[in-house]
Amino acid sequence: MNNPKLTSPTEVIRLLTKYNFKCKKRLGQNFLVDQNTLQIIIGSLNLDQEDCILEIGTGIGTLTSALSPLVKQVISVEKDKKLAPLLKEIISSHHNIEVIFEDIMNFDLVEFFEQKRKKGIKIKKITGNLPYYISLALIGKILALNKYLKLAVFLVQKEVGERLLAKAGSKEYSILSVVTQYYSRPEKIHLVPPTVFFPKPEVNSMIIRLNIYTKPRINVGDEKLFLNIIKASFQQRRKRLINSLSNYFYDTINKLEIENILKNVNLDKDRRGETLTLEEFARLSIAMREKLLSKN
Repeated sequence: MNNPKLTSPTEVIRLLTKYNFKCKKRLGQNFLVDQNTLQIIIGSLNLDQEDCILEIGTGIGTLTSALSPLVKQVISVEKDKKLAPLLKEIISSHHNIEVIFEDIMNFDLVEFFEQKRKKGIKIKKITGNLPYYISLALIGKILALNKYLKLAVFLVQKEVGERLLAKAGSKEYSILSVVTQYYSRPEKIHLVPPTVFFPKPEVNSMIIRLNIYTKPRINVGDEKLFLNIIKASFQQRRKRLINSLSNYFYDTINKLEIENILKNVNLDKDRRGETLTLEEFARLSIAMREKLLSKN
């Protein structure tokens, strides 16, 4: 069968039964069975016939096979090897699909992008229906690949999407919110109900687009220090900024010095880290870097 209607629940059930495949909840295997949602994801990728796309989670090949006629190549990474016989049937007529059976969380993406570049393949766009259990860690990992990627479109649990978009001081605001908004401009594209999946998850989902900056739009002085400051500020959410920072940086910079830095950048030492905007974190990072350099 060349083009099974993979957005038809009946067809999906037939295929899963044929290959005796049981969906695993622990792997977040909820397959998309809605043509409209599929087209929204594809439309959000702003595709070009010369694009090479990286997909996270091949699943039963719904998005993979829909992308294939629209781009130069689709490279898809799938953890579950038990999907191999089913996928062989689905993608046998597509000559521009490569499926790699690996766990994306253990996959060396930098090495992968470098190897592809040596072969003249530049992957600038990434997509996928991300299982909840890896989505937060995976998005952080992907954003750090900003030298390779320019656009990411993901179908994620609504709660994850809200975290990526969250503003300072809100309960959803987290390390990932700051990191996402440092590396990219996140956009909510579409809310997705559980009914578009088989089997149905218990939660709503969101299509989110990350417009990844080639170079972050804000200067932070030292990226590693900046990320450590964010980590320190969110580690104990209820703590005052002065305590969070002095506990984390105790071996390099003392509490009085941190207090002076906060005063110099007009930040109240009694504020909680979760109330700082990206711009405030950047100011703090630059000032701390200057202090650390002056001590060496």
